[in-house]
Amino acid sequence: MAPLLTQVCSEVNGALQRRDGVFLASILAIEPPFTPIYEQLIVGLRATYPANTNDAIGRLERDIRAIVGETEESEDADGRPVPRWGAMVTFLASWMAFIRDVDVLNLLKTYEDLSELIQRGNAALQHTPKGVLLLPTLVGYAKIFARIAVGVEKRPELIQHLLGPVNQEGGRESLAEKAANVVRQCFITCLSDKATAPGGIRNSKPDGKKAGVYKMANICLKILFQSDKLDNCTAIFRNINNSAPPLHFYPASERVTYLYYLGRHLFANTDFYQAQLVLQKAYDDCTSDPRCRHQKSLILVYLVSANMILGRFPTEHIYSQPEAYGFRKIFSPIAQAIRRGDIESFRRLTSMNVTSKDAVLLRKFRVFYQIGHYCEVLIWRSLFRKVFLLTGHKGTTEKSAPTLDLNAVLAAFQYLEKRAIMTPAIARAEFGPGRRPATFAPEDFMASTYIDPDFEGVEDAKPYNHMPDIAEVECICSSLITQGFLNGFISHKMNRFAIQGARKVGSASKAGFPNAWEVIKATNVEAGQNEVEGWVKEIRQQGGPNVIRLASARPAGS
Repeated sequence: MAPLLTQVCSEVNGALQRRDGVFLASILAIEPPFTPIYEQLIVGLRATYPANTNDAIGRLERDIRAIVGETEESEDADGRPVPRWGAMVTFLASWMAFIRDVDVLNLLKTYEDLSELIQRGNAALQHTPKGVLLLPTLVGYAKIFARIAVGVEKRPELIQHLLGPVNQEGGRESLAEKAANVVRQCFITCLSDKATAPGGIRNSKPDGKKAGVYKMANICLKILFQSDKLDNCTAIFRNINNSAPPLHFYPASERVTYLYYLGRHLFANTDFYQAQLVLQKAYDDCTSDPRCRHQKSLILVYLVSANMILGRFPTEHIYSQPEAYGFRKIFSPIAQAIRRGDIESFRRLTSMNVTSKDAVLLRKFRVFYQIGHYCEVLIWRSLFRKVFLLTGHKGTTEKSAPTLDLNAVLAAFQYLEKRAIMTPAIARAEFGPGRRPATFAPEDFMASTYIDPDFEGVEDAKPYNHMPDIAEVECICSSLITQGFLNGFISHKMNRFAIQGARKVGSASKAGFPNAWEVIKATNVEAGQNEVEGWVKEIRQQGGPNVIRLASARPAGS
């Protein structure tokens, strides 16, 4: 054996004897450029254990086992037997083979070799009690592996032969899914560690391999999110919900990253109330260090979007934050349109035809569709309220309820919808009693040019532009009443909406048009939505009740 190889193995053995996993990780480097001592080691490996020799790995394992005595059977401090750690010898040999053969210009081979190395490292990680010493090393490897996997995923010409067979749904397992599954095995090993204190926490810190639970989970989530495989994240969140220690015992960087991914997952699944709870906690826990401004801004994009859908709009305090630079220009026009019930402006801002920089940015973050679709109910509520304030009947007697003529609401809907499909120049013209143009040319209308992709190329396929009628307005009114955004009942015979409880509250507008956010919040609290699957807040004791609880996340600041 070469002297340098003997020295490296001795250093590894010393790190294992001292139980110094961090130092062990510094020895087992895999990312070029290597320092001169590693370059010499690589030359020695190529000379003594060449890659084209069948027994090279076997000889290398024998030589490693002769020096790294910590991999043999032993006893712990209490005299209990510690089994042989053969998987560690195999891993060390694989590590040396990896640095001997690595070619940074061949991403595909590097991906395949590193995948195999991590799997062998996971086998060594499972050893009790020494496997935990390999955790820092595997976390570092997994981060590098994630970068390579995402990079290779963008080169489809390289990976066709690596994709799995076509499944029953007609799809195939992508390279990103394969990579996430490799890291997920390390995550499961950490999550299922039984040699820890009850609940996985000792002296207010994660114990044993449980310390790697959220590290490995975040790396898996990074791969899946960057490769647009959000559906595969559900199993990770469910496993954490069932078996992980409470999140608040972990470092802030791990907490914030994990909650960011959980919040985005909830947002993508339209669980906006839970998403804002999670994202608010991530935002609160994120440091104000300028170096983390980008991360804080990313969290805020989804937090503000979720809150807007729930009827809460950004305040001046939010707009004034450094991480909210540019938010006013993007979100303020939409918020103003919702507050005013301005269907015309809202349609123009959220139309599929919009190509402004702000719309492109919202599409990039994948919040554009959700804002345009789920905020519409808030527009309806605001328009009903505005028409009531302008034309509503307050009630002529003490027993008569304030009412709103739904025909007046219909007129407002039709007026704004017509303006929304006109070109801006025509819409800016006077369009009121006595000033209405007699006729409009076809080019005066912007009528959405968006056609569903399923109908592209179909003869006579035309965009759909719909005008509401009184039946639809009654249907919208009924929906708003059912959701709690209007308080009253409909007289279908008279086409009127009657407000209930106006005299008790003292204001017809307050009684008839409850605050949208308060309604949504009360509904979700009543349904128990403050408990979020995947966000562990308490220790689960084996055979006993949960004993540690956290206060719920404080209300969002936007």
